[in-house]
Amino acid sequence: PQLLDISRIEAGMRTFTPTDFDICEVARLILISFESKIDKKRLEIEFEAEEHMPVHADRDAIHQVLYNLIENAIKFSREGGRLSISIKASPKGKYTVRVYTEGEGISQEDLPYVFDRFYKSDKSRGLDKVGVGLGLCIVKTMISASGESIRAESEEGKWCAFEFTIKRAE
Repeated sequence: PQLLDISRIEAGMRTFTPTDFDICEVARLILISFESKIDKKRLEIEFEAEEHMPVHADRDAIHQVLYNLIENAIKFSREGGRLSISIKASPKGKYTVRVYTEGEGISQEDLPYVFDRFYKSDKSRGLDKVGVGLGLCIVKTMISASGESIRAESEEGKWCAFEFTIKRAE
């Protein structure tokens, strides 16, 4: 179904219906849904945001983006490492959402390709037998279709972060 999602978005068949919603609530609910996986890896969770941060975007798309980013952060974090989610006000009526994890990270050679369809680094291929490398492609496609941007930063063997912008609600 993920490839179908990408094809629909690219063909303009996936309609995005922006509404106002609290991005903090969405992020918190996703974190709660991963509670057992977080506990199993003994991750230290940091959640940095204001109490209420209304955004104007397609709720389902942003839910999927956050879900994919948090799921990957947990999967590739080190045991006992830190998982941090921060949502901060940024210029031009936007918020910047950052998902950071301590763990294996992504090599500088692989970093430019992480959002490409079917791309998985060799390390990822060995660790993650599930999936075909579409999660981050969907994330990028949905963020781009929303008129926003996303980027990845990493230091291999230490940490990785994904950061995207989202429009604040009026």
